[in-house]
Amino acid sequence: MIRNLKLVIGDKNLSSWSMRAWLVAKASGLDFEEILVPLDQPESKAALEKYSPSGRVPCLVHDDLRIWDSLAIAEYLAELSPHKKLWPVDPTDRALARSYSAEMHSGFSNVRSQLSMDIRLKMEIRHLIPSTISEIDRIIYLWSEALKKSGGPFLFGEFGIVDAFYAPVVFRFNSYGIKIQSEAALRYMKVIQDQSFVRSWAEAGRSEIYSSAVFK
Repeated sequence: MIRNLKLVIGDKNLSSWSMRAWLVAKASGLDFEEILVPLDQPESKAALEKYSPSGRVPCLVHDDLRIWDSLAIAEYLAELSPHKKLWPVDPTDRALARSYSAEMHSGFSNVRSQLSMDIRLKMEIRHLIPSTISEIDRIIYLWSEALKKSGGPFLFGEFGIVDAFYAPVVFRFNSYGIKIQSEAALRYMKVIQDQSFVRSWAEAGRSEIYSSAVFK
């Protein structure tokens, strides 16, 4: 049995990288202690430095080990729970899923800046810059191609790391009223929102209220 796992995360309403790591941790089936540190508060920096070498979230703590990158956390959790098949079993699909996740991990900078995650937000954005539109189109294309090959309901069949990495994008599209024409993408967005771990995170994000007591 794997013991002493702690996952340090930020606000569930706003922290997309925390969401990704948390969803992977839940999907792994491993027991872990959740440590939530509200961000952008006077006490945040000191609280994070107790756990995270980078001073950022997420950070996975396992005994003396600290892992402070979302993709590295996902890989580690996948190795600890191989029976959960967080990456596809087929080598070709696994390589594609890793490529999808890596592109999400390092790319889509305009989507990140213009459509920052805020689960509680509901608006219709009036102007998208061309590079943001291009990135949205790229995401929809990736989803459509994976779903066409796998048959769904998730990108590579079952919920895995790649779906955890794209889950915050679903909420970004909803928050800003992005018009999605692809029926396959719309179905995928609904499947993601209905997934039990995702639903639990979103509900917590919509209701979270912080006070100084959180840091004690």
